[in-house]
Amino acid sequence: MLLAVLLPLFYQGASEDKAHSTPVLFFSFIIAYIIPIFSYITATSQAALVALRPQLDMDDEAFAQARVRLVSTSPARVAITIVAGALCGMVHMTFIRGSVAAVFSSMFATVEGFMSTLGAILVWVIMTTVIDMLIQQALLFARLGAKSVRVNLFNTRQLLPFARVSIGSSLAIIGALALFPLLSIEGAFEPVESLPGAIATFFPLVALFIIPVWPLHRRMADMKQQQLDRANESIDICLQDGHAGELDPATLDKLAPLLAYKREIAGVPTWPFDIGNMTRLSLYLIIPPLTWVAAALIENLVDAVL
Repeated sequence: MLLAVLLPLFYQGASEDKAHSTPVLFFSFIIAYIIPIFSYITATSQAALVALRPQLDMDDEAFAQARVRLVSTSPARVAITIVAGALCGMVHMTFIRGSVAAVFSSMFATVEGFMSTLGAILVWVIMTTVIDMLIQQALLFARLGAKSVRVNLFNTRQLLPFARVSIGSSLAIIGALALFPLLSIEGAFEPVESLPGAIATFFPLVALFIIPVWPLHRRMADMKQQQLDRANESIDICLQDGHAGELDPATLDKLAPLLAYKREIAGVPTWPFDIGNMTRLSLYLIIPPLTWVAAALIENLVDAVL
């Protein structure tokens, strides 16, 4: 439905002159992609929060407030985000056109100029709003991981919802990056002109991946080190109690379970990921490079044919 509205709208700015044409496909697809994917990721985060409920040290009222904070924000923050996105869009168009005067001159001189500026501002506003909300959700899970969730080093599967939030949030940005090659296919922008958008998209990708799991990782790493230190202390005491340092049967009986416990603790992961999550993330990460390579191949093929 979004594509059905956006494609005809931005097509009004299409032109045979590729240097001044509106990037119809890019504007249409990235907006039509990011809005429903944000809805999907928000639903995934809600499901992850519900899955964590048995491990959270909070009463029902606090949990209900957390669920509300996950999907809502203040009107003032929304207004600030919209203004910030619009300003970033204008700065980006100024970078492309060369000056603010050139941006306004192009906007009111031609339909192509108006639709290009409108599309850039819309993309920046929507992406900024979505990224701000995703970071807000990530910070909520970061606080839960730092203070509220109970951690059992021998049952870390209970913490996998943190990984789902981390990877799911990253997916939105990875998909957006995968759409950037549409700019080169349409020939509306030079690669360097899309660099501000790519940079502004890449850094939130890293942040959204790290923020939900970092405080929990630090807790797990600290707990693991504490248990290793205790195991080492117990092993040292056990060895000191031996007769002249000899490992007699009684000492070995005490030492064996301590060494086994130390091995188990040493093998405990300190990140709330499993092989399935890491495999999924790896598959997601290769999507943008593949789309860039495919775009380059298509562009070369079209140039060769024409």
